[in-house]
Formats: sequence, structure tokens, C-alpha cells
Amino acid sequence: STQVDSTKLAAPASSEGAASSSAGAAPDDEPPDLPFDMFSMRKPKNLIAGASSGLKSALKGVVGGTVGLIAAPIVGAQTQGVGGFFTGLVTGILGAVALPVAGAAVGCLQVTRGAINTVEEVVESNKGKDWDQEKREWYEYNLQTDAQLASQLEDEAAGGAD
Repeated sequence: STQVDSTKLAAPASSEGAASSSAGAAPDDEPPDLPFDMFSMRKPKNLIAGASSGLKSALKGVVGGTVGLIAAPIVGAQTQGVGGFFTGLVTGILGAVALPVAGAAVGCLQVTRGAINTVEEVVESNKGKDWDQEKREWYEYNLQTDAQLASQLEDEAAGGAD
């Protein structure tokens, strides 16, 4: 029985070309991975995905700010005593303001990106393209092309087994 390398089948064709998709690199329209990755900046498929991502970001900002407001003074007091408590309190207050504001800003951005991408979704899906959830891009899938590729791979494997 001959096995076919399934990774060569149904490979999404990127309109950007192979040169832009180097291993481990972030796509051009997404920021690079940051050490503190609290808010998702992944490309939303459409308005619904953008609204979902935006709501999650806003909620993470509020929860993060609240946790920081409580935890920072406690950690400060444990590590540096009374002075650390007040330093932690100031840090917690700043975080309690900054994180919800940042979450709301990222949320608005994601909703806007989702609304814009809804137009792309309509155009690309009408062309018969599918959405690649991992790569966050549209690709064209052709069953006949994949069947031909599978047949070629099987022929190569059978030829090499002699």
C-alpha cells in the first residue's frame, strides 16, 4: 500500500506568493508576536469574527485592570513592605485605567477590521474560495487538481519502490 504525503494536498494558494511566507514569520498584515500577548490582533474573517474578537479584548482589558488593581499592592507589600504597597497601588491604578482603555481600543480596531473584511468575504466566497482558519487568508481549493497531484505522488512512490 502506497501512502501519499497529505501535506502536499489542498495547500492553500496564497495570492501574495511564496516569497512572503517564510517559516516562523508573521504575515505582513499582522504585528510580530510580542512577549505580552494579551489582546488578539489576528485578522478577523468578517464582522461577526471582528465583534467577537473585539468583545474578548475589551473584556480582557477590564479583567486585567481589575486583577492588577488588587494584585499589584499585595505583591508590592509582600516584596517591599509598606513602600511596596503604595508603589503597587499606583501601578494597579494605572493598570486599572490603561488596560480597559487599551482593550476598548483594540476591540474597536478588530470590529472595524471585521467590517472591512466582510466585503472581502463576500467577494472571495463568491469566487468559490475557502477561508484558512490558521493562516487567516482566503484560498482556492480545487479537488481535480488535488486528485491529479495525489495520482502523481502515488506514481512517483510506486516508481521509486521498484
